Amino acid sequence: MTDTPGQAPAQARLLLGLGVLLFAIGQSLTFIIVTPLARQVGFTPQGFGIALTLASLPLIFGAPFWGKRSDVIGRKPVFIIGVTGAATGTLLVALVLQLGVSGILTGFWLLVLFALARASYGSAASAIYPAATAYMVDVTDVQNRGKGLAIIGAANGMGSVLGPVMAGALAFFGPLVPMYVASAIGFGGAVMAWLLLREPVRHADPRNKVVMKLSDRRLRPFLIMWFVFFLTFMALQLVISFYLQDEYGVTDPKDLVRKASLMLISMASMIVIVQIGVLQVVKARPKTLLRLLGPFFVIALIIIGTAPNLIVMAVGFAVLGISFACANPGINGSASMCVEPWEQGATAGFLGAGNTLGAILGPIVGTQIYTHVGHHGPMIVGAIGLTALSIYAFTIKVPDRWGGGSSRPRPAPAATQEAGAPAPP
Repeated sequence: MTDTPGQAPAQARLLLGLGVLLFAIGQSLTFIIVTPLARQVGFTPQGFGIALTLASLPLIFGAPFWGKRSDVIGRKPVFIIGVTGAATGTLLVALVLQLGVSGILTGFWLLVLFALARASYGSAASAIYPAATAYMVDVTDVQNRGKGLAIIGAANGMGSVLGPVMAGALAFFGPLVPMYVASAIGFGGAVMAWLLLREPVRHADPRNKVVMKLSDRRLRPFLIMWFVFFLTFMALQLVISFYLQDEYGVTDPKDLVRKASLMLISMASMIVIVQIGVLQVVKARPKTLLRLLGPFFVIALIIIGTAPNLIVMAVGFAVLGISFACANPGINGSASMCVEPWEQGATAGFLGAGNTLGAILGPIVGTQIYTHVGHHGPMIVGAIGLTALSIYAFTIKVPDRWGGGSSRPRPAPAATQEAGAPAPP
């Protein structure tokens, strides 16, 4: 049984949101738990940044691969692979770090094992976003596109809230207990998706190959937007624990986890408020959100970099949450309007590669700037970069109908739609 475009079915929204939420929990736990433990288990900031960067390399190839596979074998199986892989990878990372916390293994070889475990996580977990995004595009019409993709972003934000909450609540039982719990929930989510998620109508015949390439000029502006956004965001997220230690004197590991959690909770709470509240009521066009994300990010960086205390810094992270809330429906929603209906999976995958490349380079760029430019360097450099990105966003042309950005006529292949499926709007 399949779903047709319109307002995304409630069950599909719930299951897709759950998968993305679990992925976001795993991601946030990496920075809430792993970063504060880095020095304790013998990692230097630079060494940790390099290891995390190398471990994220599979994400560059994973997102485009899984996006294209979802156009061929379906959104549901790829989504399930991603959720299962995220749960497995989170468990592996926790087991490796357990070796370090227990003193069984520290230093270089622990760093190598951490990088390998993290790489295995990224290889499979990179399937979640392309499959979920393409699924949501498949089951929503143009009028509901922004609302549908906002749900994906809201789930990401909620996961970023629950991750720190889990870390704070369960850390009393052990610093790695939250990761074990997140892994168990992930396996449960994969089973739920397998039993309950329905495959949507696919706009492409699986016998036809998707010919979209990373060099497609229709994607270029959105790849640039995601790359710069995530490069800055990941750099900031990685150095925040070091910044709290060096600028505010927070040295106790448990206190550091709580303070870092407060910042991310502030950001993620605003993401949820904007995407579940504001964007579900106000039908903002994707290109409007595309142009708002940069200015909000610049304001956030200025507040964070000049904050006289942690309360003001938390306000800065809340403003950053507004920017993040605009990013997914703004960038991915705009890109979906520039390509054809049968290219949505490949598009989501390639866009995933854009933000992944930024996420990969962010840790090493952030730690290098933090070490050589100064503690405020990531905020200063980031504000300059996002100012340029804000100007660039106004030069991007986004059509109001599907395929309006095509560089040439692209008629649908024969038998591209299932019987009874409505034509693209």
